[in-house]
Amino acid sequence: MTKTILPVLIIILLTSADLFSQDLYNNSYPDLKSESRSLKRYSYSLKDGLTVNYAGDDSAQVSNGKSTVQKISLGGLFLAPNIGITYPLGTFASNSGVGFVWGAKLEFAFSKLYPFVPGIVFESQDYKGAAGFISNNLLTGFSTDVIYYGGSIDIILNKFIKSDFTTPVFTGEVKYASVTRNISPDVTIEGIPDNESLLTFSTGLVFTLYVFDLGIKYTYADVYSNLNLQLKVHFPVVKF
Repeated sequence: MTKTILPVLIIILLTSADLFSQDLYNNSYPDLKSESRSLKRYSYSLKDGLTVNYAGDDSAQVSNGKSTVQKISLGGLFLAPNIGITYPLGTFASNSGVGFVWGAKLEFAFSKLYPFVPGIVFESQDYKGAAGFISNNLLTGFSTDVIYYGGSIDIILNKFIKSDFTTPVFTGEVKYASVTRNISPDVTIEGIPDNESLLTFSTGLVFTLYVFDLGIKYTYADVYSNLNLQLKVHFPVVKF
């Protein structure tokens, strides 16, 4: 049921995120909007430095040799749902196949913290059992569910890596993981606990395209370590 509802939710958020971001701009900067015809360059991004950069006409720039830049302190709370695929690594790959990952991050973005963006993370990973493992152990069903929750810190790299079409972001996470095995029939398999909890660490690289993120992330989780690819969309919740 969750896997059916989540893609629908993602589509709704993808559609609405652009509208919310535009509304955020319209409501916050009516003066800039009214002067848009006279602006030569204008850029606005809550996550990309959380500043509004404004450059006037060419004569103003020539007179002082520099562009006029107006910096406005901004802040916002963002909800960033994500969906993707996850690959088990090492020992984990011997008993489980490629899995499905979904979750969300609550991000606190504020210009005074730039380039750092702290957040709270929730993530769910579901893995079906590997066919060989199931047959070798005479099972009819085997799956692994992992629930993660914890904190994150994103470091926006546009100060160090210049690009006109994307914003690279380094991300780090510390999460508590709760692991549940579903084994059918209900038997005990050596080295495969039914339930387990552990502390995990993740690191990854994300490329932002406006409200969208496409990223790769490695999670060290002992025998549950994994590598996943995720698509994320940023949904503005509160501005301040």
